Amino acid sequence: MLARDYMTKTVVTAKQDDLVIDVQRMMLEQGFRHVPVVDGDSLVGIVSLNSLRDAAPSKATDLSIHEVHYLLSKMRIRDVMKREVITCGPDDHVEDVALIMQTRRIGAVPVVDGKKLVGILTNDDMFRILMKILGMEGPGKRITMEMERGRGELLVDIVKAVKSRGKLIKSLLSIESPKPGRQTVILHLDSSGMEEVVDDLKSRGFDIHAVDEVK
Repeated sequence: MLARDYMTKTVVTAKQDDLVIDVQRMMLEQGFRHVPVVDGDSLVGIVSLNSLRDAAPSKATDLSIHEVHYLLSKMRIRDVMKREVITCGPDDHVEDVALIMQTRRIGAVPVVDGKKLVGILTNDDMFRILMKILGMEGPGKRITMEMERGRGELLVDIVKAVKSRGKLIKSLLSIESPKPGRQTVILHLDSSGMEEVVDDLKSRGFDIHAVDEVK
């Protein structure tokens, strides 16, 4: 899963000479939390909605309301943007980018090819990718089961049980179970009539915990 395949390619940007008050208004109106700053098509910085809000003088300031508004009306993006930007390349793996976002506690990573801005990956993009991995894009059926840890060959049995009934697998996820020595398997299928699949899995020794409908 590469950044180029999942990034937002049409990126709303700002320029260094843009007024902070204008960019903040645009972000609020269009629902953006992060906007890359460009010089031509080259990335030179990034601003967040929080950083723009923090740029306003403190409420404890001695300035009058008119002086505050005057300062805000003159403040430029170059004055508040973050210049050291964490970026990724188009061929970087999405899961690596997600780890960076989580560990560095950032909500967006611009995607650059050299210095050229070609896209952006945000928290919203990551949630959409997660939903795709989990098979949650559209209605279907979810079967949650457990198996013995370290028995990866049993995943083949799961696939055989599903295919033998002519069902299509949307996703197959295996994660460590809270129970010692066990592995939780979550299977998403795209059709109804799961009773025969469940019976086959039970006959193969799988511990079925739940069969749910995904709407």
